[in-house]
Amino acid sequence: MPQLQSDDVKISLILADDHPIVLEGIQAHLKKDFRFEILATVNNGAQLLSCPLLSNADLILMDLNMPGLDGLKALDLLKAKNLKSKIIILTNYHSPELIKDCKLKGAHGYMVKSDELKNLESAIIKVLDGIPVFPVLKEKQLNSSFSYFDDFLKKYKLTKREVEIIRLVCQNLKTKDIADRLYLSEFTIHTHRKNIMRKLEINDSTLALYDFAMKNQLITPN
Repeated sequence: MPQLQSDDVKISLILADDHPIVLEGIQAHLKKDFRFEILATVNNGAQLLSCPLLSNADLILMDLNMPGLDGLKALDLLKAKNLKSKIIILTNYHSPELIKDCKLKGAHGYMVKSDELKNLESAIIKVLDGIPVFPVLKEKQLNSSFSYFDDFLKKYKLTKREVEIIRLVCQNLKTKDIADRLYLSEFTIHTHRKNIMRKLEINDSTLALYDFAMKNQLITPN
């Protein structure tokens, strides 16, 4: 990325988030800095992938929990496009497992929305300079132990096996990997997952399980 000397050279951005207030806030903040030019704003992963200006962006700032095509799936599809664009995830999810997965899927940075907005510019510049921007994960967070609580199990009518599967899903293991690890069939894992979603009354998505697991401290926050 060349050094910016004047208004003639801009860092072009695309913002992807389904919350208008978030989009408007980021736009208003970045427009104060002459270095940035916002090419487009979109509300979900599908709109992002079909954006006609996608290939022109230096950087994509993207939420994870978006309707339709979420950020995790969008990361996979963006990686397959071999774009020049760098990608920073901006999300509410403060999960070591999710941070690692986004990094593996090709994200160049990861910021939590509770972070100060003033740190966004420096994160963008670092990423464009080839410096990854990810929260530092402590060893105890990378290898955190997991305990089951009777009150928690009773409240949600979950079995210990179902809670174990929730945690494995949040580690981004595929159904086959979970089945192999637990010495169960893939059909059994699918059945467990279906029962979990029914009991928790949530959508059948990895991000929905992340949200539930974080709120109930089933995975250790950063």
